[in-house]
Amino acid sequence: MTTRRSVLALAAICALLTASAAFAGWDEGVAAFRSGNYAQAIAEFQQFVEERPDQQAGYQMLGRSLLRGGKAGEAIAAFQKAIEMKADDIGSQVLLGQAFYQSGKPRECISTLSRLNIGGLPANIQVGVYETRGASYARLGNTGSAAADLGRVADLKPSDAGARFEYGQMLHNDAQLDPAIAAYERAISMDGSQAEWKRVLVNALKVKGRRTQGSAKTGVYRKAEDVARSLVGASPSYDNLLLLGEVQLGAKNYDSAASTFQQGISKKSNDWHAHFYLGQAFGSLERYSDAEGPLNTALPLASDEADKREILDYLGFVLSKQNKYAAAISAYERAGNAAGAARVRENQQIAQENQEADEFNRNIEELERQREELRRQLEEVPGATNEPPRR
Repeated sequence: MTTRRSVLALAAICALLTASAAFAGWDEGVAAFRSGNYAQAIAEFQQFVEERPDQQAGYQMLGRSLLRGGKAGEAIAAFQKAIEMKADDIGSQVLLGQAFYQSGKPRECISTLSRLNIGGLPANIQVGVYETRGASYARLGNTGSAAADLGRVADLKPSDAGARFEYGQMLHNDAQLDPAIAAYERAISMDGSQAEWKRVLVNALKVKGRRTQGSAKTGVYRKAEDVARSLVGASPSYDNLLLLGEVQLGAKNYDSAASTFQQGISKKSNDWHAHFYLGQAFGSLERYSDAEGPLNTALPLASDEADKREILDYLGFVLSKQNKYAAAISAYERAGNAAGAARVRENQQIAQENQEADEFNRNIEELERQREELRRQLEEVPGATNEPPRR
């Protein structure tokens, strides 16, 4: 949410002049305010209210000058005085809420703006009120209420793609993932030129994909793949290629993922991620010998120990699939995966026992073959029997 935009919007929507210009100093204050000379405006209206304390408009203009001049804390008292003198001064109430927000008092802002009949205000004023109150809720960590207010803003500005996207972001912050994705998709359908919005949508779909099971999981990743492809089509940067490859892995398009990561590596070869993911793509294709090289390349490029362990863990899997038991055990142990190492040792023992059993069976088969050969030879000797001579 662009709270600075809310500040300017609220200041603009309130009436600029609310009192007669018959008093000395009023015109000077208004002229200074209009020209952006807020220091002079503050001085003029301060003098004005001191000399004419019965003029409610003077307090409102003093408050507005202070607010625009970066003195929101001082503006609070001026707006409160204006409201005390005229309880139905909606403009001062709206601006008081803004002053509370700018002063770092979100609770007071929410309380002030919530007393308004917001739905009865003009649409443009409603937008400013909801934006400011929503920003205050967000500061307090109440992302649900903040999202509700930004949803009202988006509905009041149906052609504003940015408002819809900001609504999606707040829903996302509130862990309302599906509604957030829907808001992102609608914003992008309204304005497909925003690459960053597409990246946010793809990453949100990645999160949903990790939480989804079965065929639906693949469907989520394939939707993300479509969006990521449009990013790469507009800009085939390393980051965009990496993002596309990741969702292709999730969509089980392993051949496409391998090709994408290879393109990424051609653009940036010193980042471990693309090498690691390429190894995963080859592993998923059961091309274990092809997977081994990228994983070994990724390992020295990763600086974080947790990343190194992740690479080593998958390398242990790839090596074990090639029956490279000693190397697989070493990789698993370096990854801190004792269970993986134990599993490989067990498989190695089983393989050794199977090998010994196979060797024993081959020996038995050879003895049987020799026995049959001897029988055949005896049959060919005149006067011989089929039985070997007895001792």
